Amino acid sequence: MTQVPPVLEATVENFDRLVLENSRRGLVMVDFWAPWVGPSLRQREILIDLAARHQGRFLLVSVNTDEQKKLAERFAVRSLPSLKLFHQGELVAEYHGVQPEADYPRIVEHYVQKQLDETSRKAIATWQSGDGEKALQLLAEAAVNRPDELAYPALMAKILMRQARYEEGHALLSALPEAAQEAIEIRNLLAHMDFIVVARQSVEGRDRLQQLVASSPDDPALRYRLAAVCLVGDDVETALELLLQLARSYPGYRGGIARKGMRALLDKLDAKDEQVARYRRELYRLDY
Repeated sequence: MTQVPPVLEATVENFDRLVLENSRRGLVMVDFWAPWVGPSLRQREILIDLAARHQGRFLLVSVNTDEQKKLAERFAVRSLPSLKLFHQGELVAEYHGVQPEADYPRIVEHYVQKQLDETSRKAIATWQSGDGEKALQLLAEAAVNRPDELAYPALMAKILMRQARYEEGHALLSALPEAAQEAIEIRNLLAHMDFIVVARQSVEGRDRLQQLVASSPDDPALRYRLAAVCLVGDDVETALELLLQLARSYPGYRGGIARKGMRALLDKLDAKDEQVARYRRELYRLDY
């Protein structure tokens, strides 16, 4: 990244350009805060100092949630302060509340180093050269040596998806510890994989599933299968509506899979689209 002021202010109008576009060139840290929340002010001080000392290694963006309520809603900010990290146009990590001061430099180092990981680069090059199995082997060996590095199973799952080996990718991510499955980079991948696997395993077509849902409206599994089939069939809006209904009526179904699936879908859609904004608002209401 080029030299920039220590902190930039995000608004609804400039967020995608300031954060998402810049994150394709490096790490962007977004501080959601409010001037009346004491811990927010403390984290803001720490981050501004960190940005000044690590000039050029990451971009710090600030969001005043009092002034930018729509951004807080869009990113489901439920407590302050909230720190969210973006890379390659995606939300890759989030931290709620003030962290121990010594942890902030470690967070920066972890994600900056992740961008430069030699094993991942080698695995991608190997896969692109046509040897997918060798690429998977490299990542599997690295994952054994560094079980805390989620980039390895995430990349393995992406390669398996490209090879249409969805069940294997789903099994791989589902075998991770529960805490690892809640990490954004894993959670969204697992949600997408789950939709595909459920749709592929469904013996009924869309029309038959619609009939079954109409006759058994209290069966969450049927509603979820219909959502998955609609999504795989590129009917995203119907899938989102079904998932929203499921999240409202059966929030605990399969560990909250409906909400997780909605978030994964919305993260991939145009944030400026009014329907996307509407479903984000509905998710925000459910969280509260």
